[in-house]
Amino acid sequence: MSYPQGARGGPAAQLAEARAFLLKATGRLPAERWGERPSPVYSPVGWHLGHVAAMQARWLLPGDPAGERFGGFFDPALTAKPARAEVPSPEQLRTWLAEVLEKVRERLRTRPAQVIDGLPADFLVRHLAQHELQHGEHVQVIAVLLQGRLQRGALLAEVREPARLEFPAGAAVSIGSDDAAEAYDNERPAHRVRLEPFWIDAVPVTVCEFGDFVDAGGYREERFWTPEGWRWRIAKGVEMPLGWPDAPPDHPVSCISWFEADAYARWREARLPTEAEWEAARRAGLPGCGQVWEWTSSWFEPYEGFRPYPYDGYSTPWFGSHKVIRGGSWATHPRLKRPSFRNWYEPGFREIPAGVRCAGGL
Repeated sequence: MSYPQGARGGPAAQLAEARAFLLKATGRLPAERWGERPSPVYSPVGWHLGHVAAMQARWLLPGDPAGERFGGFFDPALTAKPARAEVPSPEQLRTWLAEVLEKVRERLRTRPAQVIDGLPADFLVRHLAQHELQHGEHVQVIAVLLQGRLQRGALLAEVREPARLEFPAGAAVSIGSDDAAEAYDNERPAHRVRLEPFWIDAVPVTVCEFGDFVDAGGYREERFWTPEGWRWRIAKGVEMPLGWPDAPPDHPVSCISWFEADAYARWREARLPTEAEWEAARRAGLPGCGQVWEWTSSWFEPYEGFRPYPYDGYSTPWFGSHKVIRGGSWATHPRLKRPSFRNWYEPGFREIPAGVRCAGGL
């Protein structure tokens, strides 16, 4: 399946790029397994594919019957995760995805997409392309979870020369984005933040380094854990990272929760970086990014001047209850690895390629 690219870098090209990424991601898992769920926290691959088509039709094909083909089944507000396994056949899903995209492209040739007040005319198209890239990432993660090899997905860590980077001059730095066409609502607006002098690991913590924490009894020592983290560890019976130690020792450690990342940092007599520190370091050339998502110490909260768009449900419901992770992983499309991009999960979530990079004051 192929589509003409249109203007390089424009909305039409981004839709085609996102679809190519999604279809490549589906190749990681045989189609006969598209209805399987790796755990209660995930939807099956087939549901993600249908959701992409449904959201594209909802926003870019208003009133078109193609968007109503499966009713509200692919609307997360109407279909709970336990009910998402009865997905249409792979051929139905492929056909629907192709039909919706072709109709979108045809409509965009003759009329503009819906315009949201205060945002660029092509925002919705770009937003839907990014939305598809995010689901392409989910599809890849689900595939390797089902195959029991999530720990094997990361790239080799870079050599630690030097071991850490120092930012000795406390200064006001620019955080966030004012790119109204590309940035999500929670990335905006750009603003200045004053940071105290700090250091940060040059690259993410490796399997070998995290193994020292495991071997030293870090999972058995309550003093390294927050009270909430220790209760979580006991309740879940967690003794090591998910899938441990199914990865080469020089790979970044993966599949750890915020609780585990925080406990490791405490064991090292360090801490997790704030998301402002992480972004400032990333903008200054922080190496090793994009291999695993990296936990920060920050709760997911709106920036001052936040405005939800294109709908309230994208960011707003998660403020205050989820921790911010940054940087992207081996499964993330490069377009989503921009310095300002924010992702978030509950502190106990670890079924994701997420690792850790420590920090501290100077």
